[in-house]
Amino acid sequence: MLKEMDPSGPMAAEAAIRLGVTDASGKSVRGEFREPLDLRVLKAVNDLWGRIYPYLASQVMEHYGRSVGDVLELGPFAGGLSVELARRYPGLNFTIAAQDSGIVDFLRKEIETAIPCQRIELKRSELHNLVFPDSLFDLAIFRGAYFFLDEEGKIIREVYRVLKDDGVAFVGGGYGKDTPGALIDEIGEESRILNDRLGRKKVTVDELKEMVNRSGLFDHARIEKEGGLWLVIRK
Repeated sequence: MLKEMDPSGPMAAEAAIRLGVTDASGKSVRGEFREPLDLRVLKAVNDLWGRIYPYLASQVMEHYGRSVGDVLELGPFAGGLSVELARRYPGLNFTIAAQDSGIVDFLRKEIETAIPCQRIELKRSELHNLVFPDSLFDLAIFRGAYFFLDEEGKIIREVYRVLKDDGVAFVGGGYGKDTPGALIDEIGEESRILNDRLGRKKVTVDELKEMVNRSGLFDHARIEKEGGLWLVIRK
């Protein structure tokens, strides 16, 4: 059975852009979105998902289990979880990385509006070749991952590389295991429509297992199917 991801991020812009993942030679690693990624649609999804973030944040923290540390959130759908966690845990330091400089600039403005007194660093980075040195982060979060994860597991390996010893990564997507069914029912149809417009990808459990095997991280990763389809990576 296919598990479908509903990604979101606190982003909006007047123009649409196209995102893709390429390797060092410029060859596509994961197919581009089927149509230009309209940041206005992303903004609509993010607004719709505003009440979901608290439940997802709780699920992330069940795995992380600490109130201090350095956190990385990846991808163009980043931001919502970082904002929620920053409000709850002042001892966490946040970095957000996205591929497109326009997204990074807009994310910065959105975050400054949401939590003006909280410093969150933003970086431009390719997902398959992160700009960060080894062993820098205690926690990494990548929602909307199935838009980008490559079959060879290169992005998964990069996430693992930047984790500190005993670090945790939470990669994948879904509503979260403790999100009330009534809330999911309330936003589900509109969320599906919006994410279809974004060209959402579908990944099966078996496909995710194969990515993990090819990444060489099968001893460090566990698939969690509660509240979506997630990959929990421990270093």
